[in-house]
Amino acid sequence: NAVVYVRHYIQYKPTCNFSTERPKATVNVQPAGHVLIRERVTLTCGIESGDDWNYEWYKNNNLLRDAQRKKYEISNVDQTHAGDYTCKGTQSTGRIYTHTSAAVTLTVSAVKVKPTITSNPEGAALTGNTVTLYCKLHQSAGWTFYWSKPTQSSEKETITNVYTISSVSLSDGGQYQCRAGRGNPVYYTHYSDALWVNVTASGPGVIVGVSVGLSLILLLIIILGLICCYKKSKGDSAAQPSDDTYAEIMTTNSYRGSGKNCISTVTDIFSL
Repeated sequence: NAVVYVRHYIQYKPTCNFSTERPKATVNVQPAGHVLIRERVTLTCGIESGDDWNYEWYKNNNLLRDAQRKKYEISNVDQTHAGDYTCKGTQSTGRIYTHTSAAVTLTVSAVKVKPTITSNPEGAALTGNTVTLYCKLHQSAGWTFYWSKPTQSSEKETITNVYTISSVSLSDGGQYQCRAGRGNPVYYTHYSDALWVNVTASGPGVIVGVSVGLSLILLLIIILGLICCYKKSKGDSAAQPSDDTYAEIMTTNSYRGSGKNCISTVTDIFSL
């Protein structure tokens, strides 16, 4: 009997799937893409996978040989640092490298800026009401705002450009200025021009004061009217004949008549 051997062939397919997609790099700039001269600027190269990278920085497509770390810092920026910045990463073997990042434009302004301060309401504010101050700065974000007043020992600090006095009092009136700062160490703008906040008293105290003032005026008018009546009646009495009986009658009538005229005069004053 013949022996038949059957051979089975198994086809092997590898299951490992190695991705050939290169990682991506991105550039982040702090405090902003638009900075002022002498500010501190930090550029960071972010790579989406792993940390074991060697970094290369480019400015206007030219390699920056002194920039080989993840962060590229410019401590005292000037206009020569303006331009387009990109980065990429390579592994130690040099065989694996990332895509070059998209360019980030750094703009440097040579003039130190000066903010503008305004208030709401613009005119005089009544005590107890709310007064809001605004420090306007036409620059990029990342600023902290500082508010000063000659009677304050230190500046007030806000993270927005708004400073609110919720219940204003007479002591809140006066001259205000603002400035902005950012970075570490802090870069400050110029101070704004001074803004005067006028505060006027309001409420029951003012009403009572006005009422008392009017009452005193009316009392003075009454006193002057009575003095006038008295002098007039005394003068009419002295002008009568020397006969005692006749003088007594005429003086009495004259006084009564003069009194009516004085009372009429005072009544006319109150009716005004």
